[in-house]
Amino acid sequence: MSINKSYLRTSEFPSIWCPGCGHGIITQAAIRAIEQLGWDKDEVYAVSGIGCSARTPAYMDFNAVQTTHGRAITFATGMKMFRPEKKVILFLGDGDCASIGGNHLLHAARRNIDLTVIVMNNYIYGMTGGQCSPTTPHESRTSTTVFGNIDRELDICAVAIAAGATFVARSTAYHAAQLPRLINQGIANKGFSLIEVISPCPTGFGANNGYKAPADMYDMLRDVSISVDKAQSMSKAELKGKIVTGILMNEPDEEYIDKYDAMVAKILKNGNNSEMQVIEVGPETGKNIPIDRYEFCLSGFGGQGLILAGIILSEAMIRQNKNAVHNQSYGPQARGGASRSDVIISDREINYPEVTHPDFLLAMTQDSFNKFSCSVKKGGIILCDSTYVKPDPIEGVQCFEYPITGCAKETFGEVKTANIIALGIMTGLLDFVSQEAVEHAVMSRIPAKLKELNQRAFNLGCVQGRQLVTRILK
Repeated sequence: MSINKSYLRTSEFPSIWCPGCGHGIITQAAIRAIEQLGWDKDEVYAVSGIGCSARTPAYMDFNAVQTTHGRAITFATGMKMFRPEKKVILFLGDGDCASIGGNHLLHAARRNIDLTVIVMNNYIYGMTGGQCSPTTPHESRTSTTVFGNIDRELDICAVAIAAGATFVARSTAYHAAQLPRLINQGIANKGFSLIEVISPCPTGFGANNGYKAPADMYDMLRDVSISVDKAQSMSKAELKGKIVTGILMNEPDEEYIDKYDAMVAKILKNGNNSEMQVIEVGPETGKNIPIDRYEFCLSGFGGQGLILAGIILSEAMIRQNKNAVHNQSYGPQARGGASRSDVIISDREINYPEVTHPDFLLAMTQDSFNKFSCSVKKGGIILCDSTYVKPDPIEGVQCFEYPITGCAKETFGEVKTANIIALGIMTGLLDFVSQEAVEHAVMSRIPAKLKELNQRAFNLGCVQGRQLVTRILK
């Protein structure tokens, strides 16, 4: 059966694969499966990692992406989440998928995200010298197991099934007629699909294990392969050394992106209740000022509630119908170590979630002021907790001082309200932040017995923030 050459990048040929390698057969099978499904070439993302298998997308005229070793499933997950309408197919080697990439395999299968992983299993690391891989058969020889592999081989299909894949199949490069059908069914499954294909490597594996010619390896695959139906009537002893081919798992289930979209729809539907109420901002509640990108850095030490403050601020901005992302970093200590909580808000999509040059810095310790103040943008704002911070002037940056922690202790007898006071001051300082939105977010995050205390702390902070602005204007 001829292959449709319009699906090939013929300029990339001849291939790098050795004579007798099964990877070309797998490539043809995948192209035939895609053609049978009638997909346009632009609909397909072909993704690979590193290894002999990694060259496969280069020979196909699809959207081809080669990623780092073991991380192809991670990259593909991001592609699928961002462009769920695309058909994402991965071509991975056994080492790439099951060794360094094994953890990603587990969790992509667990999520049941709509990816199709074709594992081109040649039993070794073929490109880098023929080293032993997780699937190298027991007692087989490789360049790193010259006296035989004492490890038990990993069953990739069994792992995928146990992790939650909804379609799993196995075949070999010998079964060229069966392969397109299995790949077709795997791709058509809306969920995580894995098709393992045993692919001869005459150069790296065959030469070390008594196969004198490439054809000998194909004869072996023919002789040891049995159908999944026949395997059901065989004992464990009878199955030893056999390759079970066919569909091993086909139980469609709800796909990850569908569940994600349903969650988003539920949140949007509940937008009018108190759980996540969208605040209509205007002159009375805060100006609805367009925001291209505004970055906050809330910094201090662990125990000051900065992570919670960042979460509350992010939620408040979402309530104002803005996009918001929150990021956090802290030392190993639960209390006393450095802590940083970053928030980015925008009217547009936020594609890069890291704060590098904040527009607003909250410095709750001298160390945090010293570390981050020089990175604040020109025209930006620094709010210092003067209980601990003695700021140096920063050219082009407006610096406000208030004894936030001291006020919390003196007014409320509880330093844990300092983060809420700080949020109030920030709200008073920034005309695009709605007091009502932040108050809703505060109340949604605070235990019932502490709501009244924290509401008072927040209101005090708002008053102080407005007073600080008034003093500057005067």
